[in-house]
Amino acid sequence: MPMSFRVALTATFVLLSAGAASAQQAGTANLDRVEVAGRKTEVSPWFRAESPHFVVYSDTREEDVAPLLDNLEKLDRLLRAYLLPAGPAESQAEPPASKLTLYYHASLSGLRAVPGSVPVDAVGLYTSCAEGVQGFGVHLERMAALDDEQLEKAPLNDSLTHVFEAYARHFLYRHTDIRSPAWFIDGFAQYFSSVRFSAQQTVVGRAPRDVAGYLRFLGAGRKYHLEWEDVLAHRLADAHGHGGEAGARLEFQAKSWLLTHYALSSDDNRKRLSRYLRLVGDGASPTAAFERAFGLTSAALGPAMWRYGQRGMEVLRGAPQSLPPTPVRFRTLTRGAGEFVLVDAALRSCPGRQVGESLLKEASELAARFPEDRPGRLTWSRAQIDWGDPQAALSRLEADLREDDTGFEAPYLAGRAHLSLAGRGEGASRAAHLQAARQHLQRALALNPRSPEVALAGFKAEVAAADPPDDAAFQGVIAVWQTARDVDALTRFAALAYALTGKADEAYQALGTLAQNGEVPAAMAQWAREWQGRLETGVTRGELLAELRRTDVPDVPVKEWTLNKRRVLQKVELSAGLEAADAFIKDRQQQSDGGPPPGNAAGGAGRR
Repeated sequence: MPMSFRVALTATFVLLSAGAASAQQAGTANLDRVEVAGRKTEVSPWFRAESPHFVVYSDTREEDVAPLLDNLEKLDRLLRAYLLPAGPAESQAEPPASKLTLYYHASLSGLRAVPGSVPVDAVGLYTSCAEGVQGFGVHLERMAALDDEQLEKAPLNDSLTHVFEAYARHFLYRHTDIRSPAWFIDGFAQYFSSVRFSAQQTVVGRAPRDVAGYLRFLGAGRKYHLEWEDVLAHRLADAHGHGGEAGARLEFQAKSWLLTHYALSSDDNRKRLSRYLRLVGDGASPTAAFERAFGLTSAALGPAMWRYGQRGMEVLRGAPQSLPPTPVRFRTLTRGAGEFVLVDAALRSCPGRQVGESLLKEASELAARFPEDRPGRLTWSRAQIDWGDPQAALSRLEADLREDDTGFEAPYLAGRAHLSLAGRGEGASRAAHLQAARQHLQRALALNPRSPEVALAGFKAEVAAADPPDDAAFQGVIAVWQTARDVDALTRFAALAYALTGKADEAYQALGTLAQNGEVPAAMAQWAREWQGRLETGVTRGELLAELRRTDVPDVPVKEWTLNKRRVLQKVELSAGLEAADAFIKDRQQQSDGGPPPGNAAGGAGRR
């Protein structure tokens, strides 16, 4: 099929002036509570809270979650003003994007429920795969309301800083095509982690506490391990200095924050940043693109950043627009529903077979203990579809649908069960399961029209059942992907759907979000680059449809861990102190032995 190409802009990146960018604010949360009937012993310590853009499950207290959601809604609106061309308000013509689910734990031990190993010093996680996009955070300290005069000087709340960092990165992935350079993605997350809101004002641009601490550490003449060219090119593999791998990561984040602050510091720099991101999106190396856009070589960048830091970095303050209070709806959970919360979260993170089968066993044991709990039955059904017997799940789901068909999850899971059974059947049996899958998934999509997982399953059913799928199926998966660009499996299908509808430039751009994303599996990035090449040389409709129907593409979850930078910085400072002490002791020994003093073992401000 003939195709013409233009080089696509990596992302629509609208950076506003200081006054407009910070003019976002919501008032005190408007709380609504729904109690569950029954004895107090039957109520779980877990509860559910919901606001316009978030769903939170937590075992903390409502007083801890209400300010979290209020601040997250304010941050969401601020990020929309910075990044999205339509401005802070969402379009009223389209259904809203799917809400982000966050699990907000009362203690660090709660993160152990996440499948896989948990890094040392982890305080949060963002995970994305075909079964869901989720965040996991930890309540470290209470969030106090701030007055206008406190915004620039009050200590930054750790709980809020960590959640803001993760959400800013998530927002960039979900709503834009920016996947490179890594320094900007990390710097953007650090930059917005320190945003703070009062009832009347917003302050942007404060230095996160431990980022500032690391920069002071370097300013005191300590060794650094990353040249600025290493930061631009994201070369961390050889940087093994104070604090090990986590220390190198902290140095990268600190320098990325400083560079992002510089890039957002003026109208001229913001224009240069937009040009820089376009150049990187067009395939230029981050270092060469930076020199072209900003007129600074990597060698000159170090002195420039030193001067920028020395002269004092501006903090932006803005007055709010008039907004209604953030509505927050709380719902207590039954004891049984609370027991299933983390099992359900783990199943939605696309675990491997060993963990998945373990979760099926755990869900089955809980289902035997709480047979009447509807959310628990749905979790058990999900586990059976993924790791057990889809037919058993279908029998339970059909009974649930007869009792209540107002929720989207039961028809979604029933559709997935039929889709799984269709993959095992042939002839009339396969056709019957595909037809049932389509009906259930169409119902689920009508109830939740912007759910990435529902859209993905529904599109798979259409592709498997129709030859070829109609244009509405292609347009539907594209529309959902445009509100959920962080789901890699959905991106893959959207790129192929674009190509099949003759939109070659859009297909090429969607593939670019996979090809440039350093967080996706190498095989997925390689696949995207290969298909970009195939689109350039020409590909047939039959080849595109065959690729859509492939079932051997693994869905590997993307995980972004948030680390406790205070603890990492403490390790960095301890390591540097021990190194300096060792050098001092050796120097004294040399002097007592009458030998010449050794060189500067601490290395000053140089790189090891």
